[in-house]
Amino acid sequence: MAVRSGGIAPGYPVKAGLLLLIVAVVLGGLLGTVVGRDPGYVMLAYGDTALETSLWFAVLVVLLACVALRLVVALFVRLGAGSSRLADGRRHRKARTARAQTVQGLLMLEEGQWQDAHRLLVAAAPRAAAPLINYLNAARAAHQMGDEARRDELLRLAHESAPEGRFAIYLAQAKLQMDAKRWEPCLATLLELQSESPRHPQVLDMLVKVYRQVGDMDALIDLLPSLRKSKAQNAESVSELERGAWVEKLGDVERDLEHAWQRVPKKLKHDPLVVQAYAHAGIEQGHADAVEAALRGCLDKHWSEDLVGLYGRLESDDVGKQLTVMEGWLKQRPSDAAALLAAGRLAMVSDQLPKSRQYLEACLRLQRTPEVYGELGRVCVAQGELERGNEYFSRALSEPAVP
Repeated sequence: MAVRSGGIAPGYPVKAGLLLLIVAVVLGGLLGTVVGRDPGYVMLAYGDTALETSLWFAVLVVLLACVALRLVVALFVRLGAGSSRLADGRRHRKARTARAQTVQGLLMLEEGQWQDAHRLLVAAAPRAAAPLINYLNAARAAHQMGDEARRDELLRLAHESAPEGRFAIYLAQAKLQMDAKRWEPCLATLLELQSESPRHPQVLDMLVKVYRQVGDMDALIDLLPSLRKSKAQNAESVSELERGAWVEKLGDVERDLEHAWQRVPKKLKHDPLVVQAYAHAGIEQGHADAVEAALRGCLDKHWSEDLVGLYGRLESDDVGKQLTVMEGWLKQRPSDAAALLAAGRLAMVSDQLPKSRQYLEACLRLQRTPEVYGELGRVCVAQGELERGNEYFSRALSEPAVP
C-alpha cells in the first residue's frame, strides 16, 4: 500500500493556471459589460483645442504610455550600462598599458638605460596606480642623465601626485643630492626631515655621512645621542664613530683646546687614539703639563707604544717627575723597548747622561732602529765621546730598522 507524503500535489501548477484563466475571463467579461453599458467620457482642452474620448480608451492610452515609458527607461539604462562597460574596458586597457610601461621602465632603470626608463615612467605616470613611484624613479633617471632641472621638476610632480608622501619624496631628494655631492643642499633637506622624524634611522645615517664630508664634528657629536636611541647603527659602530669624531675634532682645534678636552666623555679620556690626538694638539699649542697628565692617566690604564713615545718626547715643567713615572712603568715592563727609549730621552733632558746611556743601550739590545742610534749618538757627544757618537749617527743614517 502506497503512502502519499504531505505537501503540494504534482498537478497543482496546472490547476492554479486554469483557475487564473477562469478568473481573468470572468473579470474580462464583467469589464466588457461595464464598458458596454457606460463607456464614460473624457475631454482634454487646451486653448481652442479639445480632445474628446471615452474613459476606458483614455485609461488604455495611459496604461500603454506607462508601459512605453518603462521600456524607454530600461533601454537608456541598458545603453548607459553598455557605455559604462566600454569606459571601464578602456580604463582597464590603459591601466594595463601603464602597468606594463612602469614595469619596463623600472627594468630599464636597473639596467642603466636612463633615457628609455625616463620616457616610459613619465608616459605611464598619469594612468599609473601609484604615480608617485613613476615620478620618483623618473627623477632618478633624470639625475643619472645629469638633468638637474628635469629631476627637480619630476620631484615636484611626485609631491603633487601624492602630498601625503612628502617625507619619502624629500628623502629621495636628499639621496640624489648626496649622490651628486651637493652637501649643503643635502644637509638642509636632511635637517628638515629630522625635524619631522628625529630618530628616523635612514635620515640619521645620512646625516652622519654628510657631517663627516663637511667636517662638522661638533654637529656629528651632538647627533650621537639620537643615533644611539634610534639604533640606526649598532653600539660598536656608534662608539667607533664617536671616537673618530673626537680624534678629528681634537686634531683640528686651534683655540680653546682645553675646553674641547673637558667636553670629551670620561670613557674616551683613557682611549689611546683620542689621547694621542689631544697630545699632538696640546704639544703644538704649548699645553705640555696638561698633556703629561692626560698621557699618564691613559698609560696607567692602557699601555700604548705610541703614547709612550709621546711621553718620552714631552718636556713638561717637571721632566724629573716624568722620568720617575717612566721608571715606575719600567719596573712592570723591564724589557719594553719603547719604555726604555722614552726613559733614555727623559734622563738625557734631565741631564742624567749615564742613566740615559744605560737605558738607550738596553733598548738597542732589544731593537736596532735609527731612532735609538740617533739618541745614543747625542748622549755620547754630550759625554765628550765624539768618535763613538759619530759612529752611532752613521749607523742611524745607514741602517734600516731591524725587528
